[in-house]
Amino acid sequence: MLKALLSLFRSVPAESKDLLRAIRGMTGLRPYDPNLYLAAFRRKVDDQTQKSANMRYERLEYLGDAVLGVLMAEYLYEKYPSGNEGYLTSMRSKVVSRKALNRIAEKMGIPRWMQQSSRGRRAGTTSVPGNTLEALVGAVYVDRGWNDTKIFVHKRILDAYVNFNKVEKEVISYKSMLIEWVQRQKKTFDFEVTEENGAEHRKRFTMVVKIDGEVKGEGSGQSKKAAEEAASRAACKALNLGRREPSRARRRR
Repeated sequence: MLKALLSLFRSVPAESKDLLRAIRGMTGLRPYDPNLYLAAFRRKVDDQTQKSANMRYERLEYLGDAVLGVLMAEYLYEKYPSGNEGYLTSMRSKVVSRKALNRIAEKMGIPRWMQQSSRGRRAGTTSVPGNTLEALVGAVYVDRGWNDTKIFVHKRILDAYVNFNKVEKEVISYKSMLIEWVQRQKKTFDFEVTEENGAEHRKRFTMVVKIDGEVKGEGSGQSKKAAEEAASRAACKALNLGRREPSRARRRR
């Protein structure tokens, strides 16, 4: 087995060996198939075309997303024995959100090793680090199986980089929070674009949110969706929503 591993490692291009050492540091595991892990970082291997390399990456990302979701659910189920379905679902959504996965990937040092397209760099694609983390989880699962993947996710990702006390207080969407409050209060609401600036590929929108016809918040963003979220955040602050200390589910000791 050791000879086979050494043979696989020697067959990897010299410029990729540093990446594999970094991956071993991230996962705590010795890759059985180095090419799987290179694919998770969008590395070309052997004589693959870029199209086939991208497809392999996307397949690993798809698998890693599913595996990560299940392991996250299992982790929370064990950590919060008194947490109800709504609480556990909310916590899982926060931890595996794109923003949260990007943050974890950055702490793990993943961006340093990513191979992005020039298009992705120009567009400032913010989801790539989190996507690469999911692809890495997929690679570990294919290469090492369920148990090793569980250890990697639980110990090297969740225990190492997630502060659950902070996560519990985070708000995923101020817009959703505001809409839920409006519906409970039987009020009406409306978003309105008040300003639109910039070239077609670099626009900036300013939006206000009105409740029963009265402006309650204003915000700006590079898309209408981002501006709505910013306006909703301002409205939630004005209405003092989300300030109450959350009820904490009892943790496993």
